[in-house]
Amino acid sequence: MNLTLHPAAITAALLAIVLGLAGCGASYVNPNIIDQSQAKQRLAQDKELCKAEANNAVPPTYALDRFEFDPTIEAQAGRYVANVVEDDANQDAYTRCMHNRGWRYRK
Repeated sequence: MNLTLHPAAITAALLAIVLGLAGCGASYVNPNIIDQSQAKQRLAQDKELCKAEANNAVPPTYALDRFEFDPTIEAQAGRYVANVVEDDANQDAYTRCMHNRGWRYRK
C-alpha cells in the first residue's frame, strides 16, 4: 500500500494544527480583582485604553506603508526589520500599560 499526501492535504493539516494552537496563548489576569465578571469588564476596558496608549506612543503604519517596492533584497530586508522593530515597540508599550494597570500574564 503506497500512501502519498497531496500538497493540499498537507496544507490543510498544518492549518488545522496552527489554528488549534492559536487558542493556547497566554491571557491576562489581575490578582487585585476578585469578581470574575468585573475582571472581564475591566480587562476589555484596559485593553482598549492600552491599545490607544501604545498607538500614541508608537504610531503603527498601515497598508502600503508597510511594503517596500524596491525589489532588491537589501530594501526588502530593511523594510522587514523596520516593521518588526515597530511592531515590537508597539507591543512593549501595550504590555507595559497593561502591567501598570495590574494585569499579569497567566499561561
